[in-house]
Amino acid sequence: MIERPSGLEAVEVNIEFNFLNYTKLEIDLAHVNKDGRSSYSCEDVAEIVSHLLNGLRLEASDEKAFGEEICSYFVRSGAFEEKNYKLVFCICSDRPESIGVITLH
Repeated sequence: MIERPSGLEAVEVNIEFNFLNYTKLEIDLAHVNKDGRSSYSCEDVAEIVSHLLNGLRLEASDEKAFGEEICSYFVRSGAFEEKNYKLVFCICSDRPESIGVITLH
């Protein structure tokens, strides 16, 4: 199993990304809001991420192996409600139903 940061927030979603369905976001909210750069709630993040990713097809920027498991990392820039965002997220083989939100700004 892949080691993750403690304190991840889980939110149920329904996102189709790269022709697959995801039912959960695992949000590193402490990192997203690090140093007061933002003050997003889990619900805010879920709404923005759903808008930026639903129906999208995107190639991974990087992949990293953790023993037998693999995480694919993605970067997506886009607008939501007249604001531009940069989203960094991962999808890992040990939790194929989840999208891990690393940062959003």
